Order: sequence, then C-alpha cells, then structure tokens
Amino acid sequence: MSNEEQEEELCALESIYGSEVVHVSREESLVEVCVAHPQGGTQEVVLRASLPSDYPASSPPIAELFGSHLSDDLLGWAARQMETMFTPGEVVLYQFVEWLKEQELLWSVPVGPGGAGGGKGQADASAEEGGEGGGGGTSRRAAAVQEAVREAEVVELLRALRVTSGEPHVEKKSTFQAHVAPVKSFEEVAAVMDALMSISKIRAATHNIMAYRIHNPPTAAATAAGGGGGAGSFVQDYDDDGETAAGGRLLHLLQAADVRNVVVVVSRWFGGVLMGPGRFTAINNTARVLLEQMGLVAAPGGAAGGGGGGKGRGGRH
Repeated sequence: MSNEEQEEELCALESIYGSEVVHVSREESLVEVCVAHPQGGTQEVVLRASLPSDYPASSPPIAELFGSHLSDDLLGWAARQMETMFTPGEVVLYQFVEWLKEQELLWSVPVGPGGAGGGKGQADASAEEGGEGGGGGTSRRAAAVQEAVREAEVVELLRALRVTSGEPHVEKKSTFQAHVAPVKSFEEVAAVMDALMSISKIRAATHNIMAYRIHNPPTAAATAAGGGGGAGSFVQDYDDDGETAAGGRLLHLLQAADVRNVVVVVSRWFGGVLMGPGRFTAINNTARVLLEQMGLVAAPGGAAGGGGGGKGRGGRH
C-alpha cells in the first residue's frame, strides 16, 4: 500500500486498539476491527473495511458489519449511517469504531439460545426446539429490532427535515418537550408531524399540541396596487390534540412574536397531577425557550404565557 495517509491511519488504529483487536491485510488494503461490548458484555461487532486506492482523498472505505446477535436489517442500517460520516480528504476509520461503541441499539438486543439476537440462525433454532413460546419470543425480539431500526431511520428523517427538539422540562410531574421545524407549506407541516408521530415516545405523549404559521410573500401585482396588499398573507392553524385551547394559545405566541414559516409542537406527558390553567403557561414557555435558543424569538423581559384562544381541533394534521 503506497498511500501514506492510509498507512498512518492503520498504524494509529493498531496502536490505539492493539493487534488483538485490529487485523490488517496491507496487500489487500483490508482492515478488520473487533468492537467489543462497551459495558463488558459478550457480544461483539466486527467492522471490515476495504480501502480504495483513492481513500481518503475522494472515496470512502467500503464497510461491512458482522454481529451474530444482530439482524441483517440492523447491520445494514448501521453500515448506511457510517457511509454518511465520510468527508473527502479525511480519514474516518477511528470515527467508525467509536460511533459503533456509542450505538445502544447495537448492544441492547437480547441474546437468545446460541447467542443470536433475532437473526435467521436463532429463528431456526427456536423452531427446531419446538414450542410456540420459543418462536413467539423470537418474533417479539425481531419485531423490537425492526421497530428500533425504523425509529433510527425516522431520526435521520427528522434531521433532514431540520427538526430541533428542546430539552424536556418537568413541572408538577408532567413532562413537556418542544419541537420546532422550518416549513413553507402545509405539506411540509404534515411531513414533520408524520415523522414526529413515528417516534414511539412522542406518539405515546398524552398531548402533542401543534401550531404553524407560514407567510406567503405578496405578489408583484399586490405590491404595485398598494393599500396594504403588499404585506402578503399568512397560512396558519393549530391542533389542540385533546388539550382544549392549548393550540390556539400556542399559535397566539407565534403571532405575538411574529414568528414565520415554522411549525411548533409541544409534547406533554401527563404525570398524574392536575395543573389547571398553569398547563398553558408551561406549554407556551416550553415552546418559547426553544424558539429563543434557535434565535426565532427575542428573550422577553418577563416569562411568556398563554394568550388568545380559539377552538381546538380534535385530530392531528
């Protein structure tokens, strides 16, 4: 191998992780790294990377993952995520290894008979051992893995939609969390809502209160006509999601602060203690804090509260 950057990276990997963990075939430009369970469990994931001659200048490593406790779906998802880490001109194998260690999804799969965690080998073993219970357990584990993979992919979709989620806030045992995304059409609002509702934790919230406000710039004819027609118009709406009047108050916050082209969602997980009107303040304050952090609302002199009103809507948009 003549690529000096590749050679330096491989030497660094061998130095960091040791020759028992890193196996290099320089003639074939191939490296294998055995990534052990970060908490000392028995599972391990093997990263096998083939290094093209123009890596890292322009091409990424061709990575494969192996793990007897993991399904092909989960291994494929992890390999796809690693592909996105590569930046031309920069080595990335160390980043691959450390990322694998941090993925709880790869280490939380239960180990069943024979050490498999939902792959074909385990399914066959369960079938041979008979019993509907064994097959049912395998099915449940496989379903859990598929759900975890699906949610991980939704997280990537939320990132693509530029959804920002704030820190959860607990008040009187209820938990509140805000989510904000830029939108320019109702279709984009719907896409954000669909993605958020695909996350089981958010879907399980007692209420997901939503409001959006989209500004349509004035047309050239309206601007020429004057008379206020040059200000454009707004498309705006809200969804109480069962928390009557909360959506209207959230929309009023956007109107009062003149926040444009965003959708705001506040998830509330009810903790068993009634809050009365204070819940509206908590909902709006949770939204305002995130809007301030994103630079969409100037920090006020006092705390934001609920205002306005409006008839809530019964269903999600």
